Amino acid sequence: MLRLLFAALSVLWLLGTFPGFSVAASSVSWENQEIDDGYITAIDDSGIIILQTGLTVHPGDHYIDEANHLYEITAVEGRMAKARVLSGRAILFDEAVAVPAQAAPSRPIIAVYHTHTDESYIPTDGKASISGRGSIMLVGDALTSRLAELGFQTIHDKTLHEPHDANAYQRSRRTFLKLLKQQPATLFDLHRDSAPVAFYQTTINGQTAAKILLVVGQQNQNQATTLDYAKRIKAAADARYKSLIRGIFIARGNYNQDLNPRSMLLEIGTQYNTLQAAAYSATLFADVVPSFLPPGPVPDSAAAISGDSNPIPPAGMTDTAAGDAAGAAAEFPESTVHDLFFILAAFILGAIAYLYLSTGSWQEAKAKLARFRKYEFINFFGSRKKRKD
Repeated sequence: MLRLLFAALSVLWLLGTFPGFSVAASSVSWENQEIDDGYITAIDDSGIIILQTGLTVHPGDHYIDEANHLYEITAVEGRMAKARVLSGRAILFDEAVAVPAQAAPSRPIIAVYHTHTDESYIPTDGKASISGRGSIMLVGDALTSRLAELGFQTIHDKTLHEPHDANAYQRSRRTFLKLLKQQPATLFDLHRDSAPVAFYQTTINGQTAAKILLVVGQQNQNQATTLDYAKRIKAAADARYKSLIRGIFIARGNYNQDLNPRSMLLEIGTQYNTLQAAAYSATLFADVVPSFLPPGPVPDSAAAISGDSNPIPPAGMTDTAAGDAAGAAAEFPESTVHDLFFILAAFILGAIAYLYLSTGSWQEAKAKLARFRKYEFINFFGSRKKRKD
């Protein structure tokens, strides 16, 4: 029996080595990693550059540009990607219908954290990465400081999730779950991109600023709700600070957004922007938050999974009870159930494979299984009954 268990675990390990599979916090992990060096350029059918980013780009990814044109990535060859336009103008929420947040007296909590805590800005810091003290965290300080001035409660979590590797999002997932217990109204994961500065630099109110890219993960049950949230953010920002948001990248990834639909990954500038420009953009973004953040507590994961794009606690449930429900749902998301089924299926497949390899034929495997069921289980339960007697 121990050999059977070992075989099943071996199959689990082999399945876990295939790209795209992760028996961890989510049943399927497609985290979109940055490329090792340089950036990817995406062009449309006319040869016009629509996107440059240090994130990996895959066929099937979508991009809403600054002018709200919707594109689909159709092919990727090396550092070049091709895209086709799907719509001359993507449907965004009208800024006029954006619900103003009531910072007082409810004072919702806004949580800020950093999956990549080493990211820095070369003109200011001299290098793109500083282990343990990346200046992206100073950008987080600028954001939370301005939010506090506007009357929000803020949490700026500076937990380190280094090294900057494929497992950083799994490490920051623990931070995300910890933050959810504080019942934040929204969560922002602050990054900076890797791309030419010309694609990110802008001027707002006469001052140099760094454009912000919103990133939505495709591989989670909250994708539609999170994308709607990103559209609301962009519409509100466009109305107040045109060119602050450079677009929305709907990418292959999860980015922990499966845990809560009202979380957003922000790429604030590139490594070639200055820290000052990035920090200025963070304060401008803070000014926009009251225009798109709905009032009330954060939606719980159960409601998000059910498809409600703006879920609220059931009638009669207190904010505390709603927060407890949100925490419980976050600690045990739907993806965990998928994991259990995946592990069970892998165990069964491993057992079948072991039986076949150890017997050499399906007939003998069936016979061995029948003998095991007839004698081993009877002996096991029989001995248990005797112990009870």
